[in-house]
Amino acid sequence: MPDASTVPLDSRVRSFLAAVGPAAGPADSPAVDDCFADPFLLADDTGARPVPRAAFLAALPRRAQLFADLGLGPAALTGVTCQRLDDRYVLARTDWEASRVDGGRPVPLASSFLLHDDGEQFRVVLYLNHQGLPQA
Repeated sequence: MPDASTVPLDSRVRSFLAAVGPAAGPADSPAVDDCFADPFLLADDTGARPVPRAAFLAALPRRAQLFADLGLGPAALTGVTCQRLDDRYVLARTDWEASRVDGGRPVPLASSFLLHDDGEQFRVVLYLNHQGLPQA
């Protein structure tokens, strides 16, 4: 495996997002669990709040069900913009699309992550959803 310092930042962030994104596998996987600080800050249009990692991971299956109830498939990453803030933190702005089960126009979603970089791996310390899901 290449040393993290030799891999371009964009590539490292994309690999990280593949591990935590909707297609990553079970939320109780140790690989997903290790990707979030405990607690981390979750922010959306209702405000920001600290969330225990276990509570967030336990909620992921409900989120998948919510997508299904709205007629949406899992979100797929469509874009990433990264900015190294200092030696330890990276800001990643992401764009996603959730396909519609009925074949309609995909739903665009956006989120940002503040990632702690220990030199080996990233860990989410802030997860910001830029908008809520559309209603059915």
